[in-house]
Amino acid sequence: MKIKYLPLIMASIICIVSCPAHGQKINTKNAWKLQSTLNSICAEGYNLFIAESVNWISTDSVLAHYNEDSLGGSVIWQPTDSTWSAVFFDTKQKNCLFELIYNVRCNKMSFSYDMRPISQAEHKQFELKKTMLKNAIDKYGDKLLFNSECGQANMDFVRIDKKTIRMYLLQGTVHPNVIPFGNDYSIDFDNNGKAKCFRQYHHSLIAVNLDGNESEDAITYHSHLKDNPYITPTDVCNFLLYRGKMKQTYVLSTALDGYIIYDADKNKAFFLSTEAMKKINDHEHRK
Repeated sequence: MKIKYLPLIMASIICIVSCPAHGQKINTKNAWKLQSTLNSICAEGYNLFIAESVNWISTDSVLAHYNEDSLGGSVIWQPTDSTWSAVFFDTKQKNCLFELIYNVRCNKMSFSYDMRPISQAEHKQFELKKTMLKNAIDKYGDKLLFNSECGQANMDFVRIDKKTIRMYLLQGTVHPNVIPFGNDYSIDFDNNGKAKCFRQYHHSLIAVNLDGNESEDAITYHSHLKDNPYITPTDVCNFLLYRGKMKQTYVLSTALDGYIIYDADKNKAFFLSTEAMKKINDHEHRK
């Protein structure tokens, strides 16, 4: 994939940074609409978190038994609404060497190292993945910017609905105690692998350094400019992946003049105006 690498910018655990992205202004008086939007973003972000977790676990599991030279590709996809499947192929792409199946509803994961022929459905998904990758590179390769000092790019495919598959590209990190907000993108495809829509969620990377402070009371901050009033699904996913014991992250929304507060344990986000936040802080300081 054609990727440009940028210098690494580190930030502390309590930080306010500007990271503009594409979005739409909303009417803050319409509270139910705002909450509905936040609920949808949290659901999408959590599904992306599952995809990335399955990606991590399956890759680590297969590499514990095989070296990379003996692998001929993989596909991680959703055979049903409630299951994820990760399949790794031999070099001839004829047989499955490793399979992970995760059932979201009952939270059960199974592993198999028994060699078997690749199914027709798996082969179809693998070919579709190759088509989407090619089309993504051809159309948007120059727009994908990542940071090699922080880590490599991570890639996930998530089915959004019957007509749309969304490819996410996330900035990974090799540094402990770092949350890599930013350098995140998504590309929507139809069922034939044709690219329909490109999103750049943030314009830069802010690697939030936790400094060993991942306690429940610790909070991370970053800000969005007026063209991106909400928390993003990638913000939700990255916080869940790297948060340690932290429960909440805040996004300062300059468009809404307030904060989007995400609670990881509940997988919920809510809006708090700047005025309301000030009253809370003033009350805490008077204690």
